[in-house]
Amino acid sequence: MGSYFGSKATSGLCQAIIALMPPHDTYIETHLGGGAIMQRKPPALRNIGIERNARVLERFQCDYPVERVQGCAHQFLADYPFSGRELVYSDPPYLHAVRSSSRRYRYDYTEQAHHDLLTLLNGLPCAVILSGYPSALYDAALPDWQSLELQVMNQAGVRTEKLWFNFTPERVHWARCAGKNFTDRQRIKRKAERWSQRYRAMPAPERLAVLAGLMAVEAERV
Repeated sequence: MGSYFGSKATSGLCQAIIALMPPHDTYIETHLGGGAIMQRKPPALRNIGIERNARVLERFQCDYPVERVQGCAHQFLADYPFSGRELVYSDPPYLHAVRSSSRRYRYDYTEQAHHDLLTLLNGLPCAVILSGYPSALYDAALPDWQSLELQVMNQAGVRTEKLWFNFTPERVHWARCAGKNFTDRQRIKRKAERWSQRYRAMPAPERLAVLAGLMAVEAERV
């Protein structure tokens, strides 16, 4: 799926997006495309992928059930009965002004379409993550949102991807994606394995005492 124009399968980018995600019951991914994020994140109770290109949607595959919606993401977001327990991840076509490639999407976006999407996302009563290249238009439309810039390698070379989100990250919800890059994720993985081995070797009463101490620390953050 990495060859899809605008794909988020780039090494380091998928993990950063997934690691940022807060807990949610329903996951909604607009502009599904190759579905790199949907395919790699753990499933929610309900998973919805929206894609206007019927052929792309037909080819999409995932290891868990996904409701595939063929149509306009704007219309879907405007009509969906949000409860507040959703997470929307939106990866629209890149703004023309910030593209380094002459390639085009089959269903491309005008600047007005970007304005319309930003207005919709800004009004949703749930957690939202938006990705794209750094954009003054996006910054101006989402002044109260937080953002994060990431250096990634794609077909055009090293580029800066930017994430905008309307919540305050509190902890890594998907532990396997913790870390700022591949090397850091490997370091954390090895550390977790060492600690788990030491924990497993403890006598049962000692394990319970250590576990109680760790849970007390986490309870302080709730």
